[in-house]
Amino acid sequence: MPENRYKPLPWTKLKRGVPCYLPRAAGHASVDANSPALEVMTDYRRQTPVTIARSASLDDANRAMTLCRVQYLLVTDEQQQLLGIVTEAGTRGNQPLAIAHRMGVRPGELVVGNVMIDKHDEAEVLHLRDVAHARVGNIVTTLKELGTPFCLVVDHDEEDHHVLCGVFSLARIQRQMGLEAHTEEIAQTFSQVVSTLGR
Repeated sequence: MPENRYKPLPWTKLKRGVPCYLPRAAGHASVDANSPALEVMTDYRRQTPVTIARSASLDDANRAMTLCRVQYLLVTDEQQQLLGIVTEAGTRGNQPLAIAHRMGVRPGELVVGNVMIDKHDEAEVLHLRDVAHARVGNIVTTLKELGTPFCLVVDHDEEDHHVLCGVFSLARIQRQMGLEAHTEEIAQTFSQVVSTLGR
């Protein structure tokens, strides 16, 4: 490669006494039911997902979700292959207590693998080819039909393996539609979002 092909850019030094601030977090653009669905998808092709091992404790999972300000974690193995998804509902409250009782162990002995949604057994996914032409209203209707606040989006590589592209989260859609986040049951949350689709 010729040494003169790439020229150095102009540079300077930070001036003493001149403040230098961290950037403000960019807010999500406001959307409505007719906005492109991709505007509310968390795109893992551009943003690295937060992952956790299936052997991690529920306390570790809860700490990770709190620190990263997310409501779910992707469960992966050493090869970064998706094993499932774990949500706040699976790590807190009655669900882990019921699982511990069924397994005959103390709740503190549970690990992520005991409470995660297995990718093969229970995880419904959308395909990127369908999402690419869909609208936000289509996504909300789909989440309502599935009865879940999350849905993964996949594509396929040359060998026809699934490649995880992103996720739709009802909480994110709420924020981008300018609705307040609530902790009520999923059905109530859906009714609030769906009620805005006709506006």
